[in-house]
Amino acid sequence: MGAHCLLVSANRMVLPYPVYPLGIAHIMGALQRHGHRADHVDILASGGYDALTKRLQDSHYDIIGVSIRNIDSVDSASPQELLSDIREAVCCIRKYSKAPIVLGGPGFSIMPERLLDYCNADYGIVGEGEKAFPQLIDRLMTGERPEQRLFSKSLTRFPDCRPSYSTEVAPYYVAHGGMLNVQTKRGCNYGCAYCSYPTIEGKNLRYRDSAEVVQEIEHLCRQFGARYIFFTDAVFNDPDDRYLEVAEALIRAENTTPWCAFFRPQNLTKETLRLLKRSGMVAMELGTDASCDTTLAALNKGFTFEEVVAVNEASIAESLPCAHFVMFGGPGETVETLEQGLINLEKLRRTVVFAYIGIRILPGTRLHKRALLEKLITETTDLVAPLFYYSPHVARDFIEGRLLSSFHGRKGRIHPVAKCEHLIPFLHQMGHVGPLWDLLIDQHPGQ
Repeated sequence: MGAHCLLVSANRMVLPYPVYPLGIAHIMGALQRHGHRADHVDILASGGYDALTKRLQDSHYDIIGVSIRNIDSVDSASPQELLSDIREAVCCIRKYSKAPIVLGGPGFSIMPERLLDYCNADYGIVGEGEKAFPQLIDRLMTGERPEQRLFSKSLTRFPDCRPSYSTEVAPYYVAHGGMLNVQTKRGCNYGCAYCSYPTIEGKNLRYRDSAEVVQEIEHLCRQFGARYIFFTDAVFNDPDDRYLEVAEALIRAENTTPWCAFFRPQNLTKETLRLLKRSGMVAMELGTDASCDTTLAALNKGFTFEEVVAVNEASIAESLPCAHFVMFGGPGETVETLEQGLINLEKLRRTVVFAYIGIRILPGTRLHKRALLEKLITETTDLVAPLFYYSPHVARDFIEGRLLSSFHGRKGRIHPVAKCEHLIPFLHQMGHVGPLWDLLIDQHPGQ
């Protein structure tokens, strides 16, 4: 007999927009395939902790999983510690249930040992959970209580179990922006200095069948009324060009649902963008990350700012809105690179630039190692609380002043990013769908 499981997503962040907890949908699909029942409570969508309490009072659960999507807001201008939500969820569960509590999710996998203790849970799944979690459940259902607390199971291909979206949770996200999420592959074979994706998903790219991607999109539109799709791949435009197979499959299916994804600003020609546009792409988010070649190299990005400008110009030529996400004050930043960076940003016409100061230090990344070598942190520094890398060669306050001065009065230049948060509910109420930042682009031909 299968277990009765409860999966809890405690994330309450809505910036830059509400995002369906896709990882839980994949885990629910895996549990159902292994013969287990799974319910889903989303603290943001289901009615807060009152909904969690009621579910725990009304039902008996054998195992309860809690997903940690983010540990903080990774924005030094508006640092929000998010683990208090996880601890509150665990306390609520402990009050009403004796079931073992298992943590998982991308945020958890960044520092699993520390978060397992910090959140007072019983077990944790590191990385992908489609195999590891059902295997742990099988052991727990036999009455075994493993001494080992952390479990992982490397997957050599994209999981073949179909994700299961909650009919109770999905309507909230459709009502708040019309958007649901789909993943076409896992893994990231780039080595950006600050990034934890290779730790979470691995460095080997594992692709999903493009026909399955199309079927899932059609299912989300048909069952939940999704009006917009965001592809949640770490980087959509992979070096093998398999992303183009997804676009071609969407074209063959005569897809009319608009979509967006996160792109590397490199090797995106007008011809490529034209194909993506035919498949339904209406906007793209670019991981530009730095604003001059010196700081791009320090982040190990592997492209130049000239390539960034070329992608931006190609997007203009194809009338595709794009947004650049840029971090100032990272490794290699000086007064000179800052000034050059601000000059370079002027080359990005008819687009939106979201600017951040400092870079969140995450364990196991190249940035973490650099911060140790530069003695900005020590081996015993607790990275649970938001801690940011700032270049020792330029003061944070100076960067702040220069950004505010350069961006003043410009609708498409955003810093601090959190100032947009109040606009999101208003725009949703007006019926807008998707990421929404495209509404900030100045469409004047001279810009």
